Amino acid sequence: MSESHQIHPDSRVILMAQADVFGGAERSLLALTNWLQSQSIPHHFVTYTDAMNFSSYATHAPLVHVLRPRMKVWNKVTALRRYFRENPSNFKPLASGYQIAQHATMAGARGFHTLLHDTPSLIGESILEAKPRITLYQRITNSILRHGLQSGGRTIVTSDFLRGDCMRYFGVTADIARMGGMVNDAFRIRPVADKLNMLSISRVEDNKRIDWILHSLADLENSESPLSKRVDWSLDIVGKGSKMEPLRQMAATLGIGNRIHFHGFVEDAKLVEIFAHCHLFLMPARQGYGIPAIESLQRGIPVLLHRESGVSDILLDTPWATVIHGGEDSMTPGLQTAIESVLAMRHAASPLPSLPTEASWAERVATLCNWI
Repeated sequence: MSESHQIHPDSRVILMAQADVFGGAERSLLALTNWLQSQSIPHHFVTYTDAMNFSSYATHAPLVHVLRPRMKVWNKVTALRRYFRENPSNFKPLASGYQIAQHATMAGARGFHTLLHDTPSLIGESILEAKPRITLYQRITNSILRHGLQSGGRTIVTSDFLRGDCMRYFGVTADIARMGGMVNDAFRIRPVADKLNMLSISRVEDNKRIDWILHSLADLENSESPLSKRVDWSLDIVGKGSKMEPLRQMAATLGIGNRIHFHGFVEDAKLVEIFAHCHLFLMPARQGYGIPAIESLQRGIPVLLHRESGVSDILLDTPWATVIHGGEDSMTPGLQTAIESVLAMRHAASPLPSLPTEASWAERVATLCNWI
């Protein structure tokens, strides 16, 4: 982590807003830096803060240039403008995320490339409609970002859903680079013996629709043919978020609290252990992509997901995935289908669909940016 280094003009610049929490966007940048290093391509990161010590997650120690401005928009923009002025580059930078791309536009950058992990529609139409001031602010920021995205660089997304949003909000035709997973343990077929173990991994927030999972499991348990009469079952929920305690209370109220295990954040070794006993991965979220579904399939675990999860683009025609459509009322029949399929081992007779890898994603991004 550094504030002042002499930056070589051939070093590829990757902009990120705050490196404070290791999430999906940071995972993708980790894949990119590891691949660039493997190809001996010089690169560095520019960020406002680095509370997580981003470089410690990589296979090497990439330079992270920390600007440390006051956390106000104009202070950030000013710091970014100064960085561009003092560190001219032979390559256009890559901005990771909506905020830093907007700030780069305001700082005068043109022709830069952008990784858009999320788009405005993922905020939720109901929130925007309920708060007109948010709608006005969003329109202003969208207008600023539109100017930057239309200035000549590439806009890169992971799914058809995000590509459609880029045209809708910004009038740009985005390129799709599908992200792979980061899995070290081996693929393994997992027949259900005495117990069906299900798993959800995500931030514990509304858009992840964990409440859908709980309601559906309660529906199946309270049906004329209770699920537990067919097979003993449990659900592990991994992740932190503001909805953890309300969901814990919901599970208890629904009468299934003894079968639901909230783990919060877990270390990698513990996560591997939980995955080792898993038979079905549940991800009904509305989201730009959904790397955990890819990582589950790479381990040999079938998945249930919603069509509004971007990764469903490549999982529509395989017995390894149950893709639900529509609202919450689609969850219970979808979950029942997925469970029956797992118990019958229908997926085991078919090969896995062709899945992207971290390396293939990183190479495509670097190619689109004209970095190689």
